[in-house]
Amino acid sequence: MEIGVFGAGAVGLGLASALLESGCELQIVARGGTAAALRRVGLQRTGIFGDRLHGPGSFRVVEEARDLDDRPEAILVATKSFDSLAAAESLSKAPAAENAKIVLCQNGWGNELPFADRFPAERIWNARVITGFRKRTPHHVEITVHAEALRIGSLFGEPGELVAPLCRRLDLGGLPCEPTDTIARDLWAKLLYNGLLNPLGALLGVSYGELGANAGVRETMRALAGEIFAVMEAAGYETHWPDAGSYLEDFYERLLPPTARHESSTLQDLRAGKRTEIDALTGAVVRLGEEHGVPVPVNRTLLAQVRFIEAQRRREG
Repeated sequence: MEIGVFGAGAVGLGLASALLESGCELQIVARGGTAAALRRVGLQRTGIFGDRLHGPGSFRVVEEARDLDDRPEAILVATKSFDSLAAAESLSKAPAAENAKIVLCQNGWGNELPFADRFPAERIWNARVITGFRKRTPHHVEITVHAEALRIGSLFGEPGELVAPLCRRLDLGGLPCEPTDTIARDLWAKLLYNGLLNPLGALLGVSYGELGANAGVRETMRALAGEIFAVMEAAGYETHWPDAGSYLEDFYERLLPPTARHESSTLQDLRAGKRTEIDALTGAVVRLGEEHGVPVPVNRTLLAQVRFIEAQRRREG
C-alpha cells in the first residue's frame, strides 16, 4: 500500500512509523532539519508501543507536496490546524493527490473546510487521535500515552469500510486504529477532551493528571464541559454522551487515567515559543457559540489568556 504523510511533526512521524512497520511504501513531506535528519538517520520511534528504527533507505522524503511521486492511495495530513489552508492549497496542486484519499489527522474542529473547497468531498476523511506523541529530535518520535484507538471516518457520508485497509495497516504497525461511521461524534468527543485539558494545562503548566486531581480545576472543567455541550447541541451535533455530567463521569473514570502523565501540545508549544492550536480548540467553541447565540464565558476567558501568553512568548523568542 502506497501512502503519503504530509507534515513531519510528532503526529506525522508517529503515524509514519506505524505505516512503515506494517510494510507500506511511504513518502514523507518534511522540511529543513527534519528532512535532513530523516534522510541521514532514518525514522526512530520509542515509547509505549515499542522501539523501532526505520533506516533512511526504507522510505522517501520530499520537501514539497508537488514532489510526491506515483499515486499514493492515501495522504495523511498531520500539520498543525492553523496550517490547514496552506496544506490544502499545496496538495491541490500536487499530481499525487489527484485521486488519493485525504486523511486529516489534526486537532480541533473545522479542518476539513479548506480541503472541501479544493477536493471532492468523498475523498476527504478525518481521523480522531487520542494518543500522545512527542518529537524528541528531528527524526525521533516518542509515543507517550494512549487513551483509545485512532478512528478514521467521513464527515460527508462515505462508509467507514472504505478506509478499513488503511486502518488495518496502522493497526498492524502497532498503532491501534479502526474505521468509523460516526466520526463527527468522535471529533466532538476529542474536542471535549482537548477543550477541558489543553487550555488549563497550558495556563497552569501541569500534566493532565495534575489537573484532574485538583478540586478547583475540576470545577472549571465542569463549567467548560457544560459550555461545550451547549454549543454542540445548538450547532446541531451530538457525541457519545447525552450530557456534560455523563461525559465527565466517563472522563474521570476511563479517559483521563491512561493519559495522566501527558502534557498538552498547547503547553509544549508555549514552552517552545511556538504558535499553538488553541484557535482550533477553544477558539472553535467560542466561534460556534457566537454563531449560535450561546454564551461561553469560561471558554472565552481561557482563550484570551492562552493567546496573551502565546503572544508574549513569541515576542520573547
